[in-house]
Amino acid sequence: MPDFDAITVALAARFAPGAVTPPAGYDNIRTSTGNLPGQMVPLPAVLVFPDSGVFDYVPSKRDSTHEFVIRFYYNQIGDLERDMVALRKWLTVLVDQLRLSTQLSGIVTFARIATWKIGVLEYANVNYSAIELRAVVKVNEGWAPSS
Repeated sequence: MPDFDAITVALAARFAPGAVTPPAGYDNIRTSTGNLPGQMVPLPAVLVFPDSGVFDYVPSKRDSTHEFVIRFYYNQIGDLERDMVALRKWLTVLVDQLRLSTQLSGIVTFARIATWKIGVLEYANVNYSAIELRAVVKVNEGWAPSS
């Protein structure tokens, strides 16, 4: 069975401050986590959300594909014009964060950024300038039904 907690933690680790080189002139990510806080943490921050998945059963194995939402929160809405410049620069950095380490661990075959969007996202009833990435995670595992 995929360990969704371990996958979430591994994805967050790929966006942790020590794993990211920020665009020139910008502060690095301060927090990257899948343990969602009740209110926003210090910015910029990355929050990881398991979203959806599908399973495909074939004899003696189970393949599955899962989507995780990775949100980069840059700034509480204020100067959207300036924030959009920063978000474009950050997007260039963030879309490649899974490039060198696509196999997260264990039964994860690969994890890749599939889509992105940029704009205003809400968290805990507050709007932020942000980037939303969707990561596709492929899992292949041995599997035998039991009765």
